[in-house]
This record gives sequence, structure tokens and C-alpha cells, in this order.
Amino acid sequence: MTGPPSVPRSSRPQTPPRPGSDSGALTSYPPPTEHGSAAADLAHYFSSSAHWPSAWYASDDTRPPPLRNNGQTMWTGRWRSDGNTKTVEGSVIFSDLSMCWYSVSWPQNAPPTHDANDARTVSRTARYLPRPNPWTKEQLVDAHETYGETIAGYAESYEGTGVPCARGECWDLANEAIKYFEQYDYVPKPVPSISRTHGHLIFEGKASEKGRNQAGRWRGGDDRVRRGDLIEWRSARVGMGPHGWSTLGNPEHTAVIVSDCVPRTSVADGKAVRPAEVGVIEVVEQSVGSPPARKSYDLANFEEGEVWIYRPVGMEAYVGALLTPTCPEGVDALSL
Repeated sequence: MTGPPSVPRSSRPQTPPRPGSDSGALTSYPPPTEHGSAAADLAHYFSSSAHWPSAWYASDDTRPPPLRNNGQTMWTGRWRSDGNTKTVEGSVIFSDLSMCWYSVSWPQNAPPTHDANDARTVSRTARYLPRPNPWTKEQLVDAHETYGETIAGYAESYEGTGVPCARGECWDLANEAIKYFEQYDYVPKPVPSISRTHGHLIFEGKASEKGRNQAGRWRGGDDRVRRGDLIEWRSARVGMGPHGWSTLGNPEHTAVIVSDCVPRTSVADGKAVRPAEVGVIEVVEQSVGSPPARKSYDLANFEEGEVWIYRPVGMEAYVGALLTPTCPEGVDALSL
């Protein structure tokens, strides 16, 4: 398989205006937040009014307590010292694609039991980027042209070989396809797979009562699902013929979409679109014990569960920055 072609700078999606968060959650993912995004919630944890029961930053684990045992993040951090003051700093991107940078500084000779809430000796700061706004059709098509064919081709390279991708888990096929771009330094780094998030949300939907109740919502300006998009299912059941069905997700299942799908109705950002109106999704998928294979699912037969479709996109262009321990210069991050 050959690598992706060089990406002209002029074709790269532009950074969208800095947004607020989506309102009116339709599905169970990403998790709800108190202040509009997970990054804003963490920034509030660093506010001067937030009480810290211990000097957590002085321990071996320098992740803030809200990040510990949170499997829906990607984190990086470090510490430094000038001989008198020690500083812990780090950043995290959440599954809603909001991002937060934080730092804590305190006297290096302070005992581990020092008062973490004493502003005279302990300095805490946080800056954050909220959830990105939906993109226009032009931006989403540009992203597809940058990443889509390579991601679909990566999945298809395993099809019919009997050889699993990585561990053979369904998620691995999407994750490894996105990581494939790491070897091409001329391609902007895509948003990595973070929990069940794989880029820009294109569609989310749910079904119950054997498909009698369906609800969904389109996101962004593109008018179709495209080859190289990624689909996530949660506790889903899809009818397959007059008497069969497929169970997708125990509780989650991931697959790579390998054919364009034009919805059966007109779509627009924020428009209510039932899964049945999206159409037939053709994928390459795998699971432990089942090597990569091609399958098709008509969302008109989506009976139970939840579904999300993502478009791989450039991280810096969409989120606003790459994951680095300190906020890059020029990034329009917010403070409380």
C-alpha cells in the first residue's frame, strides 16, 4: 500500500471560529458536562474557589484527580524545577474534543502535607478550548480528501487475508488506520482515536422498540457519509434480511466505512435525520476471532441501540492545537 499523497497547504481545512458546546444531548456519548465541555469542567477544578483536599500534584501521579481512571482522555504532562519552585504542567484532550492546559507551582521544600489551597504558596492556572464548532462542507470534503482514501484502503488491505489488525479488537482497525499517518510528516496530524471518538461527528442516532422509535441528528455541512469515515455502535441490533439480525457492540463496536452513502433525505447541520434516512453503510470490520471482512448495514433496519459516524480531520485545524504540555503560543485558549 502506498502512502498518502502530499497535501498542499492551501487545501488544508482552516481553523473554525472558537465555539460553545452543542446543546440538547441526543445520545449517551460523550458524557454530559457541567460547564459545556469537559475541558471547561477541568478548568473550573483549577479555579481559586475549588477546594483541593490534598497536594495531589506532589505525588508520583501528576494527573489531576478528575483525570485519573478516566478512560475517555488523552494526556501529556511533565514537571520542572528551578531549585526553589517546582511546577507540574500538562494538557488533556477529552472525548468531546475539548482541550485543557494546566499548571501548579509550589515551593520545592514544602512538605507533602502542605496546604494545597494556600494561594500565597501554591499557584494554579488553567486554560482551555471548548468543543469545536461543526465544519462546513468544503472543510469536511477537504478532510476526506486528505485522510479518507488512506483510511479506507488501510482497512481493505486486511480484508480477506484472515489476518487481524493489531489485537483483533474492532477498535484497533480504526485506531491503527488513523495512526498510519504518523509516518508521513507532510500530512497534518489527524485527531487520534479517543475512547469512541474518531474526529468530527457527522451523524448520531438511536433506536428502540425494534426500530419503531428512531431519532438522529446530522452535524456539519457535508451532504453525505464518505469512504474513510468511521462508525461506532453501542449495544446495537440491526436487522439482516427477513429473519436475521446482527448485534453490534458489547457494549461498543467500531468499523471503517468503505463506500460513500448519500442520505435518503436532504441533510444540514443540526437537522433531525432518522437513522433510516441515512441509508446503507458498507464497512470493513473485525472482532476478536473474526478477521476483517466486508459487511453492509441498512440503517432502515436499525432496531436498538446507538450509532455515531465520524469524519477523520486534522487535529490542529479542528481542535485548535496539538497535544503539548503547555499551551502553544498563538492559541486562543480561554481562561475563567
